[in-house]
Amino acid sequence: MFRGLSYRADVDGLRAIAVLAVVAFHAAPSGLPGGFVGVDVFFVISGYLITSLLRQSLADGSFRASTFYARRIRRLAPSLVVVLAAVLAAGWTWLLTDELAQLATHVASSAAFIMNLALWSETGYFDAAAEQKPLLHLWSLGVEEQFYLIWPAFLWVTRRWRQPSLVIGVVAILSFAINVLTVHTAPAAAFYLPTSRLWELALGGLLAGVGQPKSRWLAHLLSLCGVALLAAGIAIIRPSMPFPGWWALLPAGGAALAIAAGPHGWTNRALAWRPLVFVGLISYPLYLWHWPILTFARLIKAGPLGAPLTAALVAAAALLAWLTYRFVERPIRHAGGGLVIGNLVVASAGVAAVALAVSLHEKSLPVRFPPDIQALVDFSYRYEGPYRERACYLMPDQPAAALARDCVEQTPVRQPLVVLWGDSHAAHLYPGLRRLQAARGFRLAQFTGSRCPPLLDVETPTQPYCQAVNRLALTRMAALRPAIVLMAARWQIYQLTTLDETVAAVRRATTARIVVMGPVPNWEARLPRLLFTYVRSHPGHPLPMRMFFGVADYIWDFDRQVREHAEQSGAEYLSALDALCTDEGCLTRVTRRPDSVTAWDDAHLTAAGSEYLVSRVSSDLFSRWRPSRRPRGRRTP
Repeated sequence: MFRGLSYRADVDGLRAIAVLAVVAFHAAPSGLPGGFVGVDVFFVISGYLITSLLRQSLADGSFRASTFYARRIRRLAPSLVVVLAAVLAAGWTWLLTDELAQLATHVASSAAFIMNLALWSETGYFDAAAEQKPLLHLWSLGVEEQFYLIWPAFLWVTRRWRQPSLVIGVVAILSFAINVLTVHTAPAAAFYLPTSRLWELALGGLLAGVGQPKSRWLAHLLSLCGVALLAAGIAIIRPSMPFPGWWALLPAGGAALAIAAGPHGWTNRALAWRPLVFVGLISYPLYLWHWPILTFARLIKAGPLGAPLTAALVAAAALLAWLTYRFVERPIRHAGGGLVIGNLVVASAGVAAVALAVSLHEKSLPVRFPPDIQALVDFSYRYEGPYRERACYLMPDQPAAALARDCVEQTPVRQPLVVLWGDSHAAHLYPGLRRLQAARGFRLAQFTGSRCPPLLDVETPTQPYCQAVNRLALTRMAALRPAIVLMAARWQIYQLTTLDETVAAVRRATTARIVVMGPVPNWEARLPRLLFTYVRSHPGHPLPMRMFFGVADYIWDFDRQVREHAEQSGAEYLSALDALCTDEGCLTRVTRRPDSVTAWDDAHLTAAGSEYLVSRVSSDLFSRWRPSRRPRGRRTP
């Protein structure tokens, strides 16, 4: 028979472990790479507590949907509204127009508890990096709130069934199966959607109908095993692993065993330690505050924060969490009267409305900065056309056969052919090569694919058709007999071990000169964002034409590594860094106009940047070039 829910300090301690793991992961990912699984612990705890409350109220006949949702609003809305308003205000001060528009969309989505769905819809290769989304972490609130919407009705329907726990178990198994089946084929869906996360909440819900162990030794065993599994999950799991999948059983199962052990298990007694319980009590506002603070700090500093600053920011988040808990969350949670609920709903709707207005009218926002900075703030770039996306620059869902016929120029037939081969860092050279055609007299072929380097037999799990694209490109090159094969990629994210055999394969198939273009400058953030940060941090300074501020240091060493691999394979090498960087820094703008920036994100060139780079390397690229001349008296077909 179901037992009434009583407060358990050890559960708050478990909550503290979860939030501390998440904060540690966000503050220093390399220090605790598995800390993100703390969210899975939250899910199990939420499922246990909510199911316990619902089953108790359903058992004694006191359940009212209005009462349940009023309690949820009191619990979640006060701190959330404060954080969302603060983040939106910070975004107005520190974000570019497109960044502010995205943030505003996220604020509205978070207020409506659908942030997980918003993030799922945004996933893609050119999606903003995670560390640039101040509300990224609120996806988990969306999952929980969607669970709260369906779970009361589900428990109400099954309340009189002979084995309600069995039904919950079936739901958990089905959800877990969806999770396992989609974690490889649709990883973003598996991570963000409630269908593949429901099993973790349902696992906690199963515990609501189970009494505490009668055997003291069983309690100790469950307690020790639970904490051991949780520790193993944090120690073993890495962000690069397919997750949730089977791996999520470690943190979720560990949390479930710890809860099932009851408050008297050995490790549960340690979890009831007062400092841990205190952290557990402020865990919700701490979870809300820490990530926006770290995100804005990284945007403003435009680089690694360093241990002292990171520690200070985490301490600031903890202080804000306590203040929010003490002066916002607790007073409102215990305030009487239905007017409080109405005010919270109005406040949430108000923040969402303001955010939606900002998102929908980003182009007509009031001028926030001086004209030269405002022009930079309003900069936007659409890469799809210049890169020829989905025609000659294939997306991961496109097979090799999707390469369009006009990816190979057929005329003028007497002009030599240059083949551009690689990933997006090859595609971004197309505008520059196109601009050079009139002066140099050549045809152009483009075989490029997202996340698809010009390397044979390289595993690219995020691009299932990559090897087929590369084999087709090699076959086409053998038939087309190009004069130059220009290979380019974001080399630093791939293994270069097969470059030798790839160059050899091209040499067997063609008599072309094989040229490898090295990496372009890799910026710590989007280049427009870095320029904005620079001028905001250096009042009175003009926008720099060149700067080292925000350039990733490792790129210089990698340029040398790619050169060595290319030259050892017998290919020629062109250094993009030599073309774009001098002792004064790397080029940020082609002209003094703010909208002529060389890169539109952290490494992909704009058309202006592409034209500049190709023009600078053209002498070397065409060093043995003899363009064909049109025969007199004949028109080239």
